[in-house]
Amino acid sequence: MKVEYVSQKDAESIKRMMPLTKTMEEYIGYLKQLPDNQVGKIVVAPKDAVKPQTVRSRLMRAGKSVGVGIQSKRVGNTVLFWRKK
Repeated sequence: MKVEYVSQKDAESIKRMMPLTKTMEEYIGYLKQLPDNQVGKIVVAPKDAVKPQTVRSRLMRAGKSVGVGIQSKRVGNTVLFWRKK
């Protein structure tokens, strides 16, 4: 076992690195393609076998993982998302 001491600032910046799933790569792609001052719109169909809440959650996690602040709004089966200013 190895004991090491780091500053609190360094400790807070350490992130758990997990391999990205194909799904998360897809959502990160949506965020990277999003033009400035535009709103993305995802309409979830019943055949998609995923809930709109799940889509919204994945978008928020994808934004956090790449350091992009995202705001979102769910209206029925539609999820709207845009970059925070």
